[in-house]
Amino acid sequence: MAEHGMLNWFVIYGTNALGLEQGKAANYMALFFGGMTVGRLVFSPLVDRLKVFPSIALFSVISAVLYAAGIFSGALWMLSLAGLFCSIIYPTLVMAIGRLYDPSQVSTMSGLIISVASLFDIGFNYIYGDIAEKTGYGRSFLIMPAAMILFTLLFVLVFHKRILNREQ
Repeated sequence: MAEHGMLNWFVIYGTNALGLEQGKAANYMALFFGGMTVGRLVFSPLVDRLKVFPSIALFSVISAVLYAAGIFSGALWMLSLAGLFCSIIYPTLVMAIGRLYDPSQVSTMSGLIISVASLFDIGFNYIYGDIAEKTGYGRSFLIMPAAMILFTLLFVLVFHKRILNREQ
């Protein structure tokens, strides 16, 4: 959600809630996605060393903290920097599917999980747009770090035992 939330809503948030010009808001968004590109290249070897579960937990926490700190402090460079750490979460989650399910089920489960995640993303954007209209973009953008923190907690609670058992 952080990735798509930034893509779908940041320029509107920046112009409406922060009073930025569209070009400046787009530059911060570009830095976020530039960080995502660099992060996927740089942090991939670290995922191999840390393993799947600890990597997802670590990068989720760091990106959520930076995302929230950037929003609350107004330091948009921190929000952009969150992209660097957010970068590795999605590809590592996809990789985790292979560790969670029997090899004969991985393709089916990957398709199912990614499809369900896409449906949640569509639903999230619908709800987010409604909330933004009612509360304004300044308040509604706080949903992003809250969703990131909620994801991290749910991931740890639901999958940690299963992943740790597979990695040992």
